[in-house]
Amino acid sequence: MPSEPKTLTPRDIFLAAELSAEEAARFLEGRGLRDGAAADRHLQELAADLTSRLALGNLAELLLDTLSTTPDPDAALVGFCRYVAERTPQAAFLSTLHDDPRALDILAQILGTSPFLSEILIRNPGYLDWLRRELDAPPPDRRAFEHEIHRLFGDGHDSGRQVDGLKRLQRREMLRVAARDLFGMLDRETLTTTTAQLSDLADTIVDGALRVATAEQIERGGPLGGQFAVIGMGKLGGGDLNYSSDIDLIYVYDAPDDEVAPLHPRYQKLGRRLTGLLSEHTGEGYLYRVDMRLRPMGQRGALVYSLRQAAQYYETLGETFERFALLKARPIAGDRELGARFVDLVQSFVYRKYLDHAAIEELVRYKARADRAHAKHGDLDRNIKEGRGGIREIELFAQVFQLIHGGEQPALRTGHTLTALEQLGSAGFIDPDVQRDLSAAYIFLRNVEHGLQVAEGQQTHSLSGTDRGLLALARRLGFDDVATLTAVLERHRDRVHAVYADLFHDTPSEGARGGRNMFRLLAGEMSDEEGRSRLADAGVENPQGALDTIRALDAAPEQGRASARNLLANLLAAILSGETPLAAPGQVLIRLEQVVSHVGAPGALFRTLLEDVVLRDRLLTGLDAGELFAARLSAYPELLDFLAGPGLEPEAFRAAVTGAFGAVVAAEGDFDSRLDPFRRVKVIEEFKVLAEWLAARRLDLLNERLSLVADGAVAAAARAAARERPPDPDAADPEAGWTVIALGKLGSRELTVHSDLDLVFVYDGETTDAPRFERHQKFVRAIHDLLSRKTGAGSAYEFDTRLRPEGKMGALAIPFPAFERYLRDRAEIWERMAWTRRRPAGGDAALGVRVQETVDRFVYGTWTPDVPAYARHVRSRIERELAREAAGDHLDLKRGRGGLADIDFLLQVLQIREGAEREQFRVAGTRALLATLPETAFLRTGEADTLSDAYGFLRELETVLRIYTNAGGGTIPTDPAALEPIARRLREAASGEELLARYREVTAEVRAIYETGMDRLEARAD
Repeated sequence: MPSEPKTLTPRDIFLAAELSAEEAARFLEGRGLRDGAAADRHLQELAADLTSRLALGNLAELLLDTLSTTPDPDAALVGFCRYVAERTPQAAFLSTLHDDPRALDILAQILGTSPFLSEILIRNPGYLDWLRRELDAPPPDRRAFEHEIHRLFGDGHDSGRQVDGLKRLQRREMLRVAARDLFGMLDRETLTTTTAQLSDLADTIVDGALRVATAEQIERGGPLGGQFAVIGMGKLGGGDLNYSSDIDLIYVYDAPDDEVAPLHPRYQKLGRRLTGLLSEHTGEGYLYRVDMRLRPMGQRGALVYSLRQAAQYYETLGETFERFALLKARPIAGDRELGARFVDLVQSFVYRKYLDHAAIEELVRYKARADRAHAKHGDLDRNIKEGRGGIREIELFAQVFQLIHGGEQPALRTGHTLTALEQLGSAGFIDPDVQRDLSAAYIFLRNVEHGLQVAEGQQTHSLSGTDRGLLALARRLGFDDVATLTAVLERHRDRVHAVYADLFHDTPSEGARGGRNMFRLLAGEMSDEEGRSRLADAGVENPQGALDTIRALDAAPEQGRASARNLLANLLAAILSGETPLAAPGQVLIRLEQVVSHVGAPGALFRTLLEDVVLRDRLLTGLDAGELFAARLSAYPELLDFLAGPGLEPEAFRAAVTGAFGAVVAAEGDFDSRLDPFRRVKVIEEFKVLAEWLAARRLDLLNERLSLVADGAVAAAARAAARERPPDPDAADPEAGWTVIALGKLGSRELTVHSDLDLVFVYDGETTDAPRFERHQKFVRAIHDLLSRKTGAGSAYEFDTRLRPEGKMGALAIPFPAFERYLRDRAEIWERMAWTRRRPAGGDAALGVRVQETVDRFVYGTWTPDVPAYARHVRSRIERELAREAAGDHLDLKRGRGGLADIDFLLQVLQIREGAEREQFRVAGTRALLATLPETAFLRTGEADTLSDAYGFLRELETVLRIYTNAGGGTIPTDPAALEPIARRLREAASGEELLARYREVTAEVRAIYETGMDRLEARAD
C-alpha cells in the first residue's frame, strides 16, 4: 500500500531535506504569504549555517503564525530576514525570539507595517531590545526629550555632530512612538498620546537645533541681544503632529528699539540657519520639512519679524486665512516668554469681539480652491485629508465656530481639534450627536492617515490605488478585509460631509446670511441684479447707489484689502440688519463712505465699528441724522473718539472747554496762526455736545452745552485779542474797562446748531476820546476775526450785528455813556423786546453790572400802550415779508404763522409789561421763562403749558432740520413726501403727513394763544 502523504509543518521548511521548493512555496502561501517562492528563498538564505537552520526550525511555527497577523506578511518576512542577518550570533538571537514571543511580535508588526520604520530598525538592530523595554514604560514627555538632548550635546561644540545626533534621536523616538501606536490603533487615547509625543519630540528637536544655530551666531558675531522665539503652527502648533507632517513655523524676535537695526539682519541669518539645520540632508538624513509660508507676507516677507512688526502686520494686513492658521499658534522653542507674548498679541486678530459670519464664506472659497487643486491630480476621492468628508472638513468645521464665537468664549481657543469639538459641544454651539460623530470620524481618519504615513515615512493622505496597498492598510487598522475598511470609511466620510455642508448651506441666523451675502457681493460672486435685490430687501432706498458706495468702501483700503473685506462684509451686514433703526440706510452708506475716504486706516475703522457696538450705533444714528455728522467727521476724523463718550458732566465739560480754548490762546505764534486751531477746538467741543444729543435727545442740554462752548470761545477770543491788540495798553488787567453782552439765543443760553452770535461790546470811556475809541474798535475786530473770519477750516461762528446800537452801521464797541444815551433817546420798542434776552458774557464784571442796570431801566421802564400793537405790527411784517408762506410750498418754523416768533414776541411783551414791577419776569429766554412763569392775568396756566410744549416741538424740529441739512435754515416743505426724511428723524418718528398735520395743529394753537395774549395786553394797556 502506498504510504500516507506526510503532513507538512513549519519546521519542515528548514529541516525536511526531501521538501521541494514548489512544495515549500505552496505551504508558505497556505500560511498567508502572497509569494511563497520568494519567501522560501529568503528563509533559505537566512538558514545558511546549521545552527541558524536548527534555530529557525524551532522558531518556524511561532514565526509564521506571527507573520500572518501583520498587515503585510510578505514585507514582514523580507524585513525579518534582513534584520536577523544583522544580528550576531544569529542563532542565539533566534533562540531569544523563541523564548520571547512578545519581542517577535513587536519586530514582526514593525516590519510588516512600515518599510520606513523597518529601515530604522534594520539600520539600528539594537533598538529592538531597547524598544522591548520601553514599550512597558510610561511614554516620554517633553522634559524627558529635553534631558536626552542635553545628554546628547554634552560639552561638545561640533554642530555637525550635534545635529546628526538629533537625527538619530528623532529616528529612535519615531520608532518608539510608532511601536506604541501599532498596538493601539483606532483608540483616541492612543491617537492623542501619539500626536502629543510627536509634537513634543519636534518641539525639543527644533529647540536643540536653535541652540546649535545660536551658538554658531555667537561664535561668529558675538553675543546676540534680544530674544528669539519659534512659534509652532498647523498640527505642530496644535500639539497634534503626524508622523510625516511638515512643520509650520514662524520666527519672531524682540529687542530694545535702539538695537533693532543691527540685530535685524543677524536674526534673519539665525532664522535661515535654523531652517537649514532642520531641513538639510546629511548622511543621517534630515529632521523635518519646514514650511515658513504662514509667516507674515508668506514667501514674499522677511523670514524673521520683530514682535512690533508682527503686531503692525496683523493689525493692518492680516488676512482671514491667517486667522485660521493662528488658531493653532503655540510657542515651541527659544524664549518661551516671548513666544507667549506673540500668541497673546495675535489673540485680538484671531478672535473678534463680534460674530464673524463673513469668515464662513471665505472658508467656502478656500476649501473650493483646495478641492479644485486636488481634482487636477485626480486624487480627491482617495484623499482622506482634503477630500469629501475628510480631516480638513472636520478641522474647518470646528475652526469656523472657534473664529465666530472664540472672542466671547475663551474655552474655544485651542489648537487641538478634538478639544475644540468637545468645548463646542459643552458650550452648546453644536449638537451632542454632531460632536460625537465628528470626534469619532476624526479619530478614525487620523488613524487612517497615520497608517498611510507610517508605512513609507512620507507625507501622504491618499489611499493606495492597489488592492495590496488597501489590504495592508486595512490590516494595519485591524480590519480583516478591504470591504470592511471601505464601508467604515465611507460611513464616516458621508456623515462628516453632511455636517460640513449643513454649516455652509443651511445657515440659520440672519446675521450669518447677511455676512456671507455681503462677502459674496464684495468678492464679485454675486451679480449686480442679485445685489440690488438683496439691498432692496434690506430696506435700502437707492440700491444702485448703495451698490456703488459699497464697492467704493471695498476699494478704500490701500493695504490689507483681503482682511478689510472680511471686516467690511460683517459691518455691512450689521448696518443692514436693522439692529440700529435707520430712516435711510442707503444714505447712511453714502455718508459712511465719505467719512471712510478721509480715514487713514479704513480696515481699522471697520473693525472698531464691529467691536464697539455703542460707537457703531452712535455713528450710524449720526450719519442717519443728516449731513452735519458726515461733514464734521470727514473734516475731523478724530471726532470718532468722542462719539461714544459718556454724558457730559457740566463742570468737567466747562473746564475742558476752557482748557482747550486756553491752550490755543497760550500757544506760541502770531494771531493768524490761532485761527484754524481755534476752529478745531470749537468743532471738537461742539461735536461732544452733538454726540450727547444723539444719545439723550435732550434739547435743554443741547442748548446749554452749545451756549457754554460759545461762551468759552468768546472769552478765549477776547483774551487772545487783548494780547495782540489791547484796548488799554496801560491796564494791569486786560479785562478791565470793557464788557461783552450776549443777546439772542446765546443771551438766553438757547443756542442751537448753526446759530449765529449776537454780541454787543461796551467799554468805559468818554465818547470824545478818539484814540481809546479806535483801540476798542481794533480790539473787537480782532475778536470778530478769531471767531468769524473764514479760513480753509471755515469759521467758528457767524455774527448778527443788528442788535447792537445803530445796527449794522453802528460801532463795534460803544462807550458806556453813548450806550446809555442810545437806549434812552433812540432805541425802539423792538429793541426793548430783544434786550429781554441778554447777559454779560465776559470782561469787566463791574461794568457788566452797570450795563445790566441800564438795560433793566430801558427794558422794564415805563409801559406804553402802544407796545402790544407795535409788536403785532412788526410780527406781521416779519411773517409777510420774510416768512413768505403765502406761496404754500414751505413753512417757516421761526417767522411763519404760529412759529417760534409768535411765542417769543408774546412773552417778550409780557416781560416788558410785568417786569417793571415783578423781577420774576426778568428771565432771559423763552424756555426758562415758560418753565418758571409766575401767575399772570395775561397768560393762563394751560396756555403756558401749551406754549411750552409747542416751543419744545418747534425747537426740536429746527434742530433736526439743521442737522439734516447741515445749514442754518428754518423752513420745511409742505409736500408730505418731501417732509418724510425730517419726520423720520424726530425723537418720535412720524410720517411726513403726520408731521405736517402735527405742525399745523401746534402752530394753530400757538397763533390762537398769541392773538389772545396780545388782545389781553392791549385791552389792559394802562
